[in-house]
Amino acid sequence: MCLYQIDLVGTDPDRAMKFDWYDKKITREEKDYAVFLVKGVVENRKNIDTLIKKYSENWELSRISVVNRCILRLSILSLQKEPFLAAPVVINEAVELTKEFETEESAQFINGLLDAFYKKEIVANKPQ
Repeated sequence: MCLYQIDLVGTDPDRAMKFDWYDKKITREEKDYAVFLVKGVVENRKNIDTLIKKYSENWELSRISVVNRCILRLSILSLQKEPFLAAPVVINEAVELTKEFETEESAQFINGLLDAFYKKEIVANKPQ
């Protein structure tokens, strides 16, 4: 929700995060993790968007729906910054979120893009 607001209408990230917690019952740990993700996407958005463009095979970023952009940004951030998370789990979660909020075709697009990104940017650059 925060990333959607930030992307779609340019809401200030701090304001978007304050609004999103209203009336939610979550633990401090969950909130801290969500803040880490939102801030990470905001701070690394230019780099992440460059990667999305690179692996989206001739799709302009503006042609990718806001929901799909948000899912891709979160997933790429997680794959880059959270090496303790299993890549197949991150990619599967992204695909399932996409199926829930978008279409099966979008889910296939997300899966292909994240798989290519992971293999070419993460696996290929791991020390042997």
